[in-house]
Parts: sequence; structure tokens; C-alpha cells
Amino acid sequence: MTTPLLFTPLSLRGLTLRNRIVVAPMHQYSAVRGFPTDWHLMNAGRYAAGGVGLVMMESTKVERRGCGTVGDLGLWDDAFIEPLRRIVDFVHECGTAVGIQLGHSGRKARAGRPWEGGRPLGPECGVTDWDDWELVAPSAIAADDKSPVPRALSTAEVGEVVQAFGRAAARACKAGFDTVEIHGAHGFLVHEFLSPQANQRTDQYGGSDANRRRFAIEVAQCVRAN
Repeated sequence: MTTPLLFTPLSLRGLTLRNRIVVAPMHQYSAVRGFPTDWHLMNAGRYAAGGVGLVMMESTKVERRGCGTVGDLGLWDDAFIEPLRRIVDFVHECGTAVGIQLGHSGRKARAGRPWEGGRPLGPECGVTDWDDWELVAPSAIAADDKSPVPRALSTAEVGEVVQAFGRAAARACKAGFDTVEIHGAHGFLVHEFLSPQANQRTDQYGGSDANRRRFAIEVAQCVRAN
């Protein structure tokens, strides 16, 4: 019997997967101050042990202020490298490739977990670094009528966020990940720059289609360079 295509290897640039089964990135809401826990080891490890070709770890934030909710994973500091390497090494021991999704929540940050209603959080939520968890976006436009208004990033700050994506990619490489994915959907920061509703800037990152695409392209270029 011919082997089904699903169970045949797939090569992507320099990475070859043992089969074409890919576990999509799924938020676990289980990080502690951005650090992975045994839960993340178990969650990624069970799929790897099950024989999939690639496990993609959840959207991992390139800045503290990019965290969508409590429990997001982080890669904004070198301190995250070794804890993530522990997971990477275990997945590799199972013969599975492992990737990580890099993201920034933009104006959809500072929200409660889904089962808590997903509502905007306030300083009373008990997060110790509340001031560092700032709500930023392309423009000072709230995500909806129940959400607070974010602060618009300056032109210089936009470039700094691009570099944050690049630095996170470099850390992912040091941790041993085989591939990275940029989260550019679901109304988060990259998507916000692309949207004429969320992005009403008047500098080189707003206005025309080409200008609104500029942030996404620069992020992709910076991630690739790192």
C-alpha cells in the first residue's frame, strides 16, 4: 500500500519534517511572569511523543507590553532562553521539530483570560509590573467600545518594536527552535497596522496600503535577519 502523503516527509528550506502533521500554536495561559512551566513541557511533549512532524508553541510576546493576558509566554529577555531550551530539547528527543510563534497584542493587551470574560483589566488585577504592561497601538483608537484607548506609538517606537521582534527571533534561535512564525492576524499589533480602521497614522507607517504594510514587512525582514 502506498504511504499516504500526510505521513511522508516535508522539506521547508533547511528544515525537514518527518511527516506533514503540524500542531498549531495554542495559548496555554500558564506562563509565570512570561516564563514557561512544566505545563508547557507536558503540552508540547505529548504531541511530540505522539509522533507529529512539527509542534508550534503559542504566541510568545516580544515585549512585556505586548502580552495579551495573564499567563502569556515571553521572549523579551535573555532569561527566557534556557527555560524554553528545556522544552525544545525534549521535543527534539522525540524526533519532532519545534517552532515558536512571535507576537504582540497591541491594543488588545491587558485583557482577562477567556474563561474570565476576556474583559479589560485594571491596576487592581494584582499584576506587579502594571506600568510596564502599557497599552500601545498604531493609533489612539480603542479595540471596541468596552476597551480603553491605547497610546499611539511614535515613529521611533515603531522601529523599536520591529527590533524587538528581531531580538526575540535571535533568542528563539539560541533556544534551539527550528522555525519561527510571526503572528499577523486576529486584530493584534501587526494586523492593527494593516487595518485602515485601526491605523490612522500620518507618517510612513499609515495612510496608503504600502505604508500600512511597512511595519509587517519590516518585522518579517528583521526576524529573517536574526
